[in-house]
Amino acid sequence: MSNKSLNPFLTISEIMTAMNSTLDPDQVLEMILDHSIKFCSVESGSLMLLNNKDSILDIVTYRGHNPQIKKDVKLKIGQGITGLVASEARGLIVNDVSKNSDYISIKKEIQSEMAVPMIVEDVVIGVISLDSNRMNTFTEEHLKTVSILANQAALIFKNLQTFRNLEQKNKIQQVLIEIANKVTSSLDMEEVFQSIMELIEKNLKLEKGSLVLYDTVNQNLKLVAAIGISNEEIEKGIYQLGEGIIGKVYDAGEQTYIHSVADDPLFLNRVGYLKHFKNDPKNISLLSTPIISDGQVMGVLSVFLVHQKNSDTKTYLDFLQVVASFISQAIKIHEFVDDAKSQISLENISLKRELQDKYKFGSIIGRSRAMEKLFEKIKLVSDSKASVLITGESGTGKEMIASAIHYNSNRASKPFIKINCAAIPESLLESELFGHTKGSFTGAIADKKGKFELADNGTIFLDEIGEMDLNLQSKLLRVLQEREIEAVGSTKVKKINIRILAATNSNLEEQIAEKKFRADLYYRLNVVNVHTPALRDRTDDIPLLALHFIEKYSKENDKNIKAFTRGVQKILCTYTWPGNVRELENIIERAVVLTQNITLDETDFSEITEKLGVNTVKDIAENFDDSPSNLISFNNLDSIDGKALEIVVGEVESKLIQYALKKFRYTKTRVAKFLGINRNTLDKRIKELNIEY
Repeated sequence: MSNKSLNPFLTISEIMTAMNSTLDPDQVLEMILDHSIKFCSVESGSLMLLNNKDSILDIVTYRGHNPQIKKDVKLKIGQGITGLVASEARGLIVNDVSKNSDYISIKKEIQSEMAVPMIVEDVVIGVISLDSNRMNTFTEEHLKTVSILANQAALIFKNLQTFRNLEQKNKIQQVLIEIANKVTSSLDMEEVFQSIMELIEKNLKLEKGSLVLYDTVNQNLKLVAAIGISNEEIEKGIYQLGEGIIGKVYDAGEQTYIHSVADDPLFLNRVGYLKHFKNDPKNISLLSTPIISDGQVMGVLSVFLVHQKNSDTKTYLDFLQVVASFISQAIKIHEFVDDAKSQISLENISLKRELQDKYKFGSIIGRSRAMEKLFEKIKLVSDSKASVLITGESGTGKEMIASAIHYNSNRASKPFIKINCAAIPESLLESELFGHTKGSFTGAIADKKGKFELADNGTIFLDEIGEMDLNLQSKLLRVLQEREIEAVGSTKVKKINIRILAATNSNLEEQIAEKKFRADLYYRLNVVNVHTPALRDRTDDIPLLALHFIEKYSKENDKNIKAFTRGVQKILCTYTWPGNVRELENIIERAVVLTQNITLDETDFSEITEKLGVNTVKDIAENFDDSPSNLISFNNLDSIDGKALEIVVGEVESKLIQYALKKFRYTKTRVAKFLGINRNTLDKRIKELNIEY
């Protein structure tokens, strides 16, 4: 007996610490067997788990025995010493196996045996069997200590199994979310199918996934997407209805699980899957599920699974069924898109005509001298091939100007592609502009055309060009010089016929001085400069723009607002508009949404009046309602001889109080504070001046 057996509590503590240090349930079983053998100083042993389906004990790990033991020894519950321990749920010591009628010999050297059950929540899940080449090896202390260890190991094992299953289900859930996103983010069926196959193999250890769909033209089943085989092998994947496992699943419309494809006569291996596996074909399973839409089978989704301990095939089949439903959804969307293509084509022609009308100069609102000059310049540059750099502050309508240039050019019927250089991370912008080849970087699962190629024969608009990094600027310069592009990961160049419009709110000349922008690219882009004026420099256009936005947002919000007061016009034309037209549109939309009036007045623009500030009675008076009925006439002062000051001051005071009441939404405490009087005085003057509110 070892020294450790003299201190069982220390042994239990050390072993428990070791077992709690792993998250692998299989490793826990290995550890408990090793420690039990060491603690009892014996030569061999085995650990068996209860197989409830067949009512037998399966050896999952062993020491000191012939490997054939796992295949040959299948003890039924109640059979042999180990089976007896499993059925009675109590440990047993046999110090002379020759005198025990229940003992079943598995190795001639064994003289004594001890078996203890592994129990969790009063249920036996397995048995630890320890063998000695000596008689009288085991003591009650051995039995007691190993029983404690066995039960603790059983608890850890079950918990880790539960954790592993939850982890697997969580991973499956994450993969399903990714697949759902892929299905809804692309109309390219080949890309969708290939992405699904790759996600399944990468994350769930389900290998060589394949998708077979019914070919309505040839009336057979055709392999359309697969992982881990060549394109030549994919082309061999054609099956007749009812042929092989795939054909049977399609005909029956039901899932199937083939435990060993090598042993199943229906497995055809037509495309040569098995040669790609390093494992024994007998250890490879196949899971297949039909793809069904509106009660009709459309195809079959299949994956291979290399045999693993504790594989949950039911969970995998449920997972495949959900994936199959995603695929059927993608197919239906694709069919819908195909059916609608002709209609979309007609609508596209109509849309292009509408866009041409929308961006004619008459639709860009402005009558100021600054805008007239801008329109003249657009007319001159529209039909040229020259690159145009559109400059101006944020919110001045640079994108609208670019659209006007394109839709009034001879390229109006060709593509107009817009891209915001500041909105896309630098690491992705090159791919977005020039495209990429499959496998050129992580996540490049298929070839993708870039914006330049999509805009071929048309126009590309590069907004916020000042945000582009220097490395990409040099590649853009090459496009401008050579009129050719090269996709990321490709060595082939493609000639393009394209017009480039760029826009920036930055001072590129300053950026050139700071080495943040290439001078040669600047001169290439700035062949023609179109500057969009700030709103504060075209105040004549503010009333027109305001009326346009009032009409637009009144329709959107089902309101009947048609105008604004002169006081509002004064406010709008006085404000400096740092956010330009975009800010004006935002302010008007907010006023339209929040007002309860049919005409916008000063109270609807309190945030602007607060920014402007009101410093004098004259400023306030100019913001009053100045309709004729409310104005003081100074043509007949003779009629109020002797009371002129009292009447005029009273009139101004009345208007001032009315203004303050409106401004502070009739909160008298705030009104009194604004006017510089106390609350009682305010109430008194309201009464004396007959102010209604």
